Amino acid sequence: MSNVTYGRGRYGRNIYAGHQGKINSGYNRDKLIYFDNIYSVIAYNKNGTKSAIFGNGSESNSIEKMNFEITETGCGKLDITFRRLPRNTELQYHQRVDVHLFNDPEPWYSGYIITRPVTGTTEESFKFTAHGYYNLLDKIIIVKTYENMEVSKIVQDIAKTVELRVGIPYRDTKIQSAHYVISKIEFDHVSAKECLKQLADFATDYAYGVDEHRNIYFMPRVATINEQARFWVGEHISGYVPTWNIEKIINHAYIKGGNVDENGEQWLAEVADEESQKIYGIQEKVLDLPSAYSERDAKRWGQNQIEKYKEPVKSAKVSNIKLEYPLANGQFFIRKLSTQGRAAITALDGERYDYSISKLKYTVSAKDGIKCDMELGEQPFSIDKYLFNIEREAKVAELMQQAATRQLK
Repeated sequence: MSNVTYGRGRYGRNIYAGHQGKINSGYNRDKLIYFDNIYSVIAYNKNGTKSAIFGNGSESNSIEKMNFEITETGCGKLDITFRRLPRNTELQYHQRVDVHLFNDPEPWYSGYIITRPVTGTTEESFKFTAHGYYNLLDKIIIVKTYENMEVSKIVQDIAKTVELRVGIPYRDTKIQSAHYVISKIEFDHVSAKECLKQLADFATDYAYGVDEHRNIYFMPRVATINEQARFWVGEHISGYVPTWNIEKIINHAYIKGGNVDENGEQWLAEVADEESQKIYGIQEKVLDLPSAYSERDAKRWGQNQIEKYKEPVKSAKVSNIKLEYPLANGQFFIRKLSTQGRAAITALDGERYDYSISKLKYTVSAKDGIKCDMELGEQPFSIDKYLFNIEREAKVAELMQQAATRQLK
């Protein structure tokens, strides 16, 4: 990517005059002609051929409304409501669907159908649900031990396994070195999704998931500002609701791993941050990492957790983002946002606040066009996140017990 800087005003720092496309995408984004509020959904057969095209870019638009999310782990949930029921030959279970916005030939979302209306329903509109391919990693179980291997090499091995089992294309350029060798990590019937999460923790603040091109990615989380995510409240966004949360602060932690010592204990490491303790008092927690077998690995992972939670967690919700990006020649560019990099929000009082980008939420309809909202930082309590954490804690406890039982035998 290359950009031409033209200042730090209300429209960000850059006009996008250089190549902005994906690697080997076959076109230059600066030459792309965008059409306002144009959208299409393309369904594909298993052999890669198109089975149907829906949307206001097609001959007859049967889509009533559509919602999809891009999260830190890639494409999330997609809901499409039709005014007429597509035939099974057009849109079937497990079928791949790509969403294109503003006449962009590159997909903004890619997923597969998981629910569809049953023939004979009395409903007058017909809702299909899809999920991004990251969801499939829950269905792949890894049983393997890795010793003295660089983190990204382990990820590459898992990505190749995923490609063989479910066909998610492996692309080594999207899996970047973490420059850290893990002493030992054992995955005992662990999902590929959980494996990536634990490896990202060892790598220290890495982003991972499956993107809109259906590739597994594993790369450093970008700490700089995403230039397409510079916003002024009232100019580019109409809603901005920030939240500061001290409940999640951790500045002293005990790390339990998979290794059982001669006393039958699984304690591996202890980590702390004294500066945080001086400001917020001692905030302790026991953290479990069932795949860790050495003190060095457990300590690195624990320090990463402390670094993330030693200060109040900052979050915000942003609504009604203006995606059109004015250019100097009077035309417009489209902000194609991602969860890489940080968002810079200049509030009504002139103060700027920076956040990590955790979720993009798109809503599309023939009536209202294309709208986008964002969630920034780690959001406070929500029931779906709460239930997810309960499920994950139960799985971690199960893995800890498995590791202990296997060694004690």
